[in-house]
Amino acid sequence: MSYDPPAYVASFAQSRQLPFGVVIDNTGAIARAYGDIQLTPTTFLIDKKGAIVKRYVGEPDFAALHGLVEKLLAEV
Repeated sequence: MSYDPPAYVASFAQSRQLPFGVVIDNTGAIARAYGDIQLTPTTFLIDKKGAIVKRYVGEPDFAALHGLVEKLLAEV
């Protein structure tokens, strides 16, 4: 988020060995583009066509998320 110091975000992601990329949005432009996000973590699952399939606010149910990812990857 624009209020998070970039060094803190990078350190947090590295220390927890997050299995996904973390975006540093120091201007707030990305948060506005995705619906004025106010809370972290907010996770979006985007399909092969670029459509948002699912939005999670807070910690996602990783088992359900992985299942949905596998389902989407299997689609032609």
